[in-house]
Amino acid sequence: MDVLLSRILKYLNGALVYDDAYKFCTYIVDHYLEMESMTKERILADTGIDENNMDDFIRRLGCDFDWDLFHRTFVQHHLTRLDQIRGRMVGLRAADLVDKMQSDLSGEDLLNYVSMICEQIDRHRRTVIIGALYPMSIAVEFQTDLITFGKNIVQFHNYDPTMKFTGDDLLIFISATGRAMKGFLNSRDDLTPEAATSLLITQNPVYTRPEHKISSYVLRLPGRYDGLDFNYQLMQIFDLLRIQYYQKYYLGL
Repeated sequence: MDVLLSRILKYLNGALVYDDAYKFCTYIVDHYLEMESMTKERILADTGIDENNMDDFIRRLGCDFDWDLFHRTFVQHHLTRLDQIRGRMVGLRAADLVDKMQSDLSGEDLLNYVSMICEQIDRHRRTVIIGALYPMSIAVEFQTDLITFGKNIVQFHNYDPTMKFTGDDLLIFISATGRAMKGFLNSRDDLTPEAATSLLITQNPVYTRPEHKISSYVLRLPGRYDGLDFNYQLMQIFDLLRIQYYQKYYLGL
């Protein structure tokens, strides 16, 4: 079932312009758990978007919804998504997944590192994923689940004029070589990325050394600049993060 959140993320992650539809989507993601009591009037007042544009976008999400029907459907789909997640997570153990993974870390150390990342995600108001198109697409299931749990997880868009980083942000850079993060830091100091907490997921061992460290945390995956292998490992890491966050921070186990 293609829930409304999935449709919203398809638009938001693939958007090319900063328009009223983009503003609507980012607002929904940032206020996801407030949707049950959300009103159309509040969204219009908080975002300043045009009501006709908002109505048009709601219709383009798949059906000729009016606001009341859209709102009811959104809440119903939220509950459906939670049921889907619960069904997938039954019997899953992060430790079992770690046992099947390649890593420079021991199983226990990798679990501890994943737990630390989950703690940072929970602590920060927003998590921004930065990287190439395909690696970021791998993170969509992780993004969808964490938003369902109430976390603001977005992909970076260069054209978004509101995208300025603060201490409330966690930046997750996905770069097999690490060059993408280094280039970003050198070229986008106007966004103050140094104010945020950052995580680099890479295959490059250079950035694990103190003298070359460019991020708050580094998760080094095995291999050396093998795009195919890196992508499979990313899938596993994002699955680990989903499982660990769900069990510890959503269920409180």
